[in-house]
Amino acid sequence: MSLMNPVLDRLQGCQYASDSALITAFTEHLNATWPGSQSIVTILPTGVPHKADPAWLDTPSFAGVVEDRGSSEIRFIRTVKRDGCLIRLHVRIPLAELFLNQLSSAAGLEVVDVQPVMLNPYRREEGIVGAIEANFIPGSSRPVPVVVVARNWQTGASESWVICQIRPSYSRTIEDLSHMGLRRASWVSPLIAIAFSLGLIYACGTCLSLRLSRRIVAVIDTLSHAAYQIGMGDFSVRIPIAGEDQLGSLVASFNVMTSHLEGLREQDRSRVALERDITLAREVQQYLYPRTVPTLLGARVWGMTRPARIVSGDLYDFFSFSTSEVGLLCADVSGKGMSAALMMAHLQAVAHGRMLTMDQPSARRSPSAFAAMLNRDLCGRFGDNRYSTMFYGEYDSGSGLLRYINAGHCRPIFISAAGDVTVLPGGDLPVGLFLETTYQELRITVSRGCAIVVYSDGLVDALNSTGEEFGEGRLAEYCRSLPNGSTAEEICESLSQCVAEWSAGVEQFDDTTVLVLRVA
Repeated sequence: MSLMNPVLDRLQGCQYASDSALITAFTEHLNATWPGSQSIVTILPTGVPHKADPAWLDTPSFAGVVEDRGSSEIRFIRTVKRDGCLIRLHVRIPLAELFLNQLSSAAGLEVVDVQPVMLNPYRREEGIVGAIEANFIPGSSRPVPVVVVARNWQTGASESWVICQIRPSYSRTIEDLSHMGLRRASWVSPLIAIAFSLGLIYACGTCLSLRLSRRIVAVIDTLSHAAYQIGMGDFSVRIPIAGEDQLGSLVASFNVMTSHLEGLREQDRSRVALERDITLAREVQQYLYPRTVPTLLGARVWGMTRPARIVSGDLYDFFSFSTSEVGLLCADVSGKGMSAALMMAHLQAVAHGRMLTMDQPSARRSPSAFAAMLNRDLCGRFGDNRYSTMFYGEYDSGSGLLRYINAGHCRPIFISAAGDVTVLPGGDLPVGLFLETTYQELRITVSRGCAIVVYSDGLVDALNSTGEEFGEGRLAEYCRSLPNGSTAEEICESLSQCVAEWSAGVEQFDDTTVLVLRVA
């Protein structure tokens, strides 16, 4: 507007202004400054409206950006009143590619697209991601839209238009920077030196990185190959340590791990061999227990054992003297596992050896004398603190008399024909503790319908899930509830099943043995 006012002020008359030298000079100056621009001077009689103006333009002056049938322009309109006429000056500067390039070049920018488009369709096409990338991501190559608010020349409505898209021109930025200071490019040499130094540092870092990466890859490849060998079973593999850094520490740790794995494999082999030997020992031990029970007139005997571990330290055995006489042996060796099983086998062998010298009834010793001989044979054989509790009895079905000794063993239970339960008295010291220990012979008559139950402490010491023992009281109560007429085998199976249910899910730490004499 300030450019148009001097021109209009100098047009004092209503002569045809377009022929004026002043208007011609103004138009040439305008086209030189803004290529493609156009200026029109119109002389109108007073009171006559200009038909080219839109209906919404009701003021004598207007300046702004307009959109006229898809073309964006900057328009200046000024109407002044003179004597007898109106002088109207109309300037149009199209926002075309030449004009926009001239503006962007002056601002150090680069025009990418000069096709005008309304803002809303542009936003839908670009999307949120494109808008964020263009406006907020540093270094993004996506151009930034230039948005102007233009008046629709036909309707007068304000509309948002994207007249072009721009992005920074780095060449212009560098050129402007090179002209800073009193002298041309006075700072360029230091900048080049700094850039060269940074490039050199980067190159050195790249070389070091490549060297380190090659070493890392070599170590990882060696470790992978060694791990494959270990997976194939070769635990003797070792990797040479090439340095004292972290990679060397990793290799050293791998070698230590391999050594430990090799030791664990040897331990596992030893464990497997030991388990195999113990399993074979269990199979052998099963043959040490009676394979058949003696045939006895008017009575029946039965026994069974359940080891807490693979092998047992409990012993039960029968000695058949005649069709009416039988010897009953039940023992519990101190300790657990293999040592107890070896001592049990020795005790059984000694007992059978002593019985071989007593085949004739006249040569057979009393139970107390038999226990004394076993005590002398075992005392000190397996160390000073190893011993065995033992019950040994001889039953005569003709007289119904049971003569027995109890060498520190659990007290047997006597079940009468009426179902009453009596706990028999305890006995003497276990065998194997003291050399000159003597044992007292006890006697009881086991008549028709009665039974004797001999057991080891593993039965009454069995624990349930709450840590409660089965106990002698519960055992006596269970014996009272046994059905009348139960056989020796049924009593053994029933007691074993009862204790198994009591201790279900709980690891037991003692062997369980039951021996039953039942008189029919």
